[in-house]
Amino acid sequence: MLLSSGRENQMKARTRELCALVLLRLRRSGVVRPVQVVLLCLMVSIAACGTTSDTEPGSDVVSTQGSKKVGQIVSLVPSLAELVVTIGAEELLVARTDYDTHPAIADLPSVGGGLDPSLEALVELDVDVVLMPEGEDMPALAARLGGLGISAVGFRTETVDDLYDSIERLGVLVDRTGPAQRLSDDIAQRLANISQVIGDRPPVSVMYVIWSDPPMTTAAGSYIDELISIAGGYNVFSDSPMRWPTVGYESIVRRNPSVIIWPKGDDSELTLDAVKDMPGWRDLEAVQRGRVVFVDSDRFNRPGPELADAAMDLARALHPTAFGSSTP
Repeated sequence: MLLSSGRENQMKARTRELCALVLLRLRRSGVVRPVQVVLLCLMVSIAACGTTSDTEPGSDVVSTQGSKKVGQIVSLVPSLAELVVTIGAEELLVARTDYDTHPAIADLPSVGGGLDPSLEALVELDVDVVLMPEGEDMPALAARLGGLGISAVGFRTETVDDLYDSIERLGVLVDRTGPAQRLSDDIAQRLANISQVIGDRPPVSVMYVIWSDPPMTTAAGSYIDELISIAGGYNVFSDSPMRWPTVGYESIVRRNPSVIIWPKGDDSELTLDAVKDMPGWRDLEAVQRGRVVFVDSDRFNRPGPELADAAMDLARALHPTAFGSSTP
């Protein structure tokens, strides 16, 4: 198949980049043999070409460790890094991404973004395994990592079941099956306790704000939609055909959520008064009545070890009389 000159040049540039990184990895290991470099560069060239093929989203990204003992790990997903820390294997993590906020890894060097990490940094750190999300662009990155001798392990991170699966697989990967099982059991028990306290109380209609302008929210099939249900809520946009739909203010008014759930970071200065001044939002009944619940964005947007804490925070806000807290 003939390639356009632009595509061909892009592939050549990628091959040169990976060859340079392979050479760097060999030098770090003390093995620099010309014949080896030529053969490896040939293999990398084939891998680089392979990254242009189509791959189904969500397909398995790649490799298993078998009986090999896992050494140095980097997670491209903050929630997975937090799980590794929680099950007692933080010493295996040698770097973080720009989006990691857990105190245990805050001082580690960053490899950049989760979708576009620095391959050179990964090689310099002599990383053995990279944990990554499954997704449309991930197989190409996994192939590039494979060409450098770095294993890539993909995880689904969209639902609560995905969280349990991630905990179990990480426990096996880092040889912490006992702590991993205890973490899963603890989360499951605490979620069951929340459901028991809420009992038969009618679910509270809510909207979760992903983005404010234009309004973006979440629908069925997402971790956040499940979290809302666990906490005794009902997501008014649960029936949207897209998992992360952009919606109009008219649609929000028509569905009339009783509570608006608004995540914000530690450095955010967003207040209820500020929301009341926002065009569109200020017209909503929930906003006018002051029923805006601000939640920690890291805790709520990441399906990680703090799932039960997030569910409890939300349940207390939606059903204050059940838990003895103040009305939101």
